[in-house]
Amino acid sequence: MFPAYNYFTAVLGLLTAGIIIYLIRRDSLSANYVIWWFMVAAGLIFVGFFPKVVNYFGRALGVGYPPIILIVFSWCMVLIKLLFMDIDRSRQQRRIKVLTQRLAIYEQSLEQERKGENPGVGDDG
Repeated sequence: MFPAYNYFTAVLGLLTAGIIIYLIRRDSLSANYVIWWFMVAAGLIFVGFFPKVVNYFGRALGVGYPPIILIVFSWCMVLIKLLFMDIDRSRQQRRIKVLTQRLAIYEQSLEQERKGENPGVGDDG
């Protein structure tokens, strides 16, 4: 029989998966992030149903309190996720800068065409 916290963890994983599916259907979550969040949900479900795996890895690594492995692993995953978000944000900023520059060039060429097509417009003499 599993302790209540294992059921809670498994239910939390299932709930996370359900929310992800809901967000995908509403087109609120990009496909780039779906895999990451499904991995989180699968990890929660796995740990909920198979808590002895954590104890096994803890003993194999010589950790005195095996559940701390989950905390350390989770923090590492959060840091990796933040790194990927920063990389994506940097890429988007570069792209926005290029698009802004292209738009400025386009607007300048349009303005020059207007001046060239309508000579004398705005001239008072």
